[in-house]
Amino acid sequence: MKITSIKQQVKNPERVSVHVDNKYSFSLSLDELVAQKLKSGLEIDKPRLTDLKKISDEGKIRMKALSWVLLRQHSTKELRDYLRRKKVDSELGEVIISDFLKRSYIDDYSFAKHWVEGRRSSRSSSQRKLQLELRQKGINAEIIKQVLEDGSVSDAAALVELIAKKGQLPRYRDDPQKFMRYLAGKGFSYDDIKSALEAQKIS
Repeated sequence: MKITSIKQQVKNPERVSVHVDNKYSFSLSLDELVAQKLKSGLEIDKPRLTDLKKISDEGKIRMKALSWVLLRQHSTKELRDYLRRKKVDSELGEVIISDFLKRSYIDDYSFAKHWVEGRRSSRSSSQRKLQLELRQKGINAEIIKQVLEDGSVSDAAALVELIAKKGQLPRYRDDPQKFMRYLAGKGFSYDDIKSALEAQKIS
């Protein structure tokens, strides 16, 4: 078998289509092409062709995973779950995860910090609620502790902020018990909620 042509793809200039015996066979990134030292006229055998197709398939998986990761920040667990949903071989999945960690495409501390900042600014969640959410995202206890300590917003301050923001809404202003259930759903303790509402003369 012979590589008869290598053509740069129109829709994706970073990849090339490789034809073997005048038929499309597989595609590679430019970096993969250079690493494999391929050129037109090169003779290859069946095992070599099989290896090249495997490299092609793995490269496509890697690029899809990278495109997904770059949409927003993700945790390591989220990436592992994504690869599992895509039915990626577990060994290859771990290689991709390891590579993405080294390149800082994923970073659990950065993800957790961004998550906490977003939740604090949008809906004033308690420390307990944030801990639960981060654990569900696969963030380890040490990172959770560090991120929440760095956040510098106490539960008391977050609770006061949330009461001020939501307390004047008719559905909560006219139904203190409903308001308390809403605040409890954010992870705040009953005693803290009761004290904060009494201080603002809402209960």
